[in-house]
Amino acid sequence: MRTQRRKPRLAGRAGTDPKVATMMTDKTWQLGLAGMGMIAVAFGFARYGYGLFVPVFRDEFGLSTGSLGLISGGSYASYLIALLLAGFLSSRLNPRFPIILAGLFATTGMILIAAAPNSVVLAAGVLIASTSPGWAWAPFSDAVAQLIRPGARNRTLSIVSTGTAFGLLVSGPITLFAGATWRVAWLLFALVALACTIWNARILPNKPYNPASGAESQRGARGANLALGRSRPTWRWYVNTPSLPLFLVALIFGFSGAFYWTYAADIVLDNGLPPATRSILWTLVGITGVAGLATGDLVGRFGLRRVLVAALLLLTVAIALLGLSPGSWLAIGISAALYGPSFMMMSALLALWSSEVFPDRPSAGFSATLLLLAVGSIGGPTTLGLIADVAGLRSLFLVAAALTLIGLVGAIPRRGSAAAIPGSGDEKTLPRVKTGQG
Repeated sequence: MRTQRRKPRLAGRAGTDPKVATMMTDKTWQLGLAGMGMIAVAFGFARYGYGLFVPVFRDEFGLSTGSLGLISGGSYASYLIALLLAGFLSSRLNPRFPIILAGLFATTGMILIAAAPNSVVLAAGVLIASTSPGWAWAPFSDAVAQLIRPGARNRTLSIVSTGTAFGLLVSGPITLFAGATWRVAWLLFALVALACTIWNARILPNKPYNPASGAESQRGARGANLALGRSRPTWRWYVNTPSLPLFLVALIFGFSGAFYWTYAADIVLDNGLPPATRSILWTLVGITGVAGLATGDLVGRFGLRRVLVAALLLLTVAIALLGLSPGSWLAIGISAALYGPSFMMMSALLALWSSEVFPDRPSAGFSATLLLLAVGSIGGPTTLGLIADVAGLRSLFLVAAALTLIGLVGAIPRRGSAAAIPGSGDEKTLPRVKTGQG
């Protein structure tokens, strides 16, 4: 008896439009690597590169600590402006447009930094380049939802999010040896940014993302607005029971994670270690942060809840170690080795979690998540920094470590609550919104 071989089903959910399913081929590594390159440029070069080169800029342009801080604060403001616009542009136009803007702003800003004749041009270059991560990160959620089959999206988002580690892996060692040739280093950064921009322009979708099917658009409470035909999400679309744990974790992660970014090198140098420790520290963070590539696979194996709890605990230990023993090479090495993977994993986990909470408009939902992350990133260093002279950095690192544990409130919601984390086994408790509700 002759049996017919069944044709393999195209990736996608039941009810997916055939045209959409055809587009959702498995481009995990193609899109993932292109996105990783752009995030490496946006964060590792354009955003964090300024902090790595602060000693060089101070000597080259005679900048005071206040001036350096003013430029740093301005870079946060420019990042926030781009972040607020990116989700809107991705939803209304396409994800390619804001991501290409990210590459062009990074390239332009870093060329200005490389050619800066004075501190004013330097500041302008830093502010322009710092918009890059705001433009880039959130729209990749739309691109992944549009091009990648559902079963491979977590892995792809993890690959993209880990770009920061690879950026630090390159920029960290360069700061050790750049010296008088620092302008050449920034010019090379700009050339890499331009190459990544062209790469992404060739493969990213040029149409706005729409849910593939009615079934997909109704997952969770956030599909209500599209079901009701609303073109723009209201604040109730963003702020609801399932999104609150996500926002809490993003806020806490931004608070404690940015405090470490800002003051880790300072506390180490204040305890007698050589200036080269700054570059060594961030290079080690980049090397170990590569482990973030495995985030999507770990979530698939153990569930988002368990991986999130593990990442928060690792982050807590990493921060606490610098408070307990900031003058020990062993403690510094272990701290960086834990901070790298925990930071990159948390970045990826927020992207994965947000895409589940906001399946209809991934970039808009992730932009809101990143906004809370940015608020924490500004509030952490600012709030704790104001009392650093009184309390001492060692005590504040222990405070930041303790505050990180608050994130577990969001990571471990009460079983059976409506705030269950998708992928944790409790997502069936998520509330549904009837299409007739207003």
